[in-house]
Amino acid sequence: MDTDKRMRILVCEDSVEGILTAVHEAFISRYGHAYQRIVIGPAVNMDLFSDIYTIEPDMDKASRVVEAIVRSISDYAWQMVWQAAEADSEDKGDVIYRFLILGFANGSRILNAMTRPEVMRLHQLSRAVSRETQRLYGFLRFQELENHILYGKLLSKHHVGTFLANHFTDRLPQEHWIIHDPDRDEVWVHQAGNDWIYISHPDFKVDPEAMLSAAEYDFKAWWETFRESIAIRERTNPRLQMQMMPKRYWKYMPEMQKR
Repeated sequence: MDTDKRMRILVCEDSVEGILTAVHEAFISRYGHAYQRIVIGPAVNMDLFSDIYTIEPDMDKASRVVEAIVRSISDYAWQMVWQAAEADSEDKGDVIYRFLILGFANGSRILNAMTRPEVMRLHQLSRAVSRETQRLYGFLRFQELENHILYGKLLSKHHVGTFLANHFTDRLPQEHWIIHDPDRDEVWVHQAGNDWIYISHPDFKVDPEAMLSAAEYDFKAWWETFRESIAIRERTNPRLQMQMMPKRYWKYMPEMQKR
């Protein structure tokens, strides 16, 4: 290793496209993988011994990396990389980069090399995102608005909105629905019979309680009556309830608002 060679830090956007664009730039630079690392922006602490490069997302370059992953490693490897890129993690950019260095050199067998820290860490990030996505398949609550649109507010640690949108497009193909992530100012809108579209809009505001349909009000009243009628107070177990349905998801779950 050349001790006189300066380190290059590639600062990228916190998105799948941003990370994969940085990976593309790192590979084509031929500067040497040992002398480069990828950091999620917008900024990093200045290092007198490193050169800082800001990488703007480029869909064409990101797509080339996706194609290379599928071709040289596997479809499953791409799914894992995609999930890891959506994780709430500061190190995910460099983890993906280090994994792909190994993956392009070794092919699909790298997925089983769990003794390698890069591979283990990628599995951990991917599993965390997959686990939360699967939980939200059941925890995301849609409410019917006056215009017969189903509206659901999303609260998640990881950036899982796109995975949920794909899921509900398959499960509710003939419904108009909206998934809204107010903390990230993101919206996924689905028109019956079509694919969903993504909107990043900080001014998107909806108060579902003021726009619920008559049928939704009736259902809420019925649910409260049903819940009260079957409840056995002596057998209430809050600890088990939070174990099965973590409290951090309760904020936008209508049935939990009066607890």
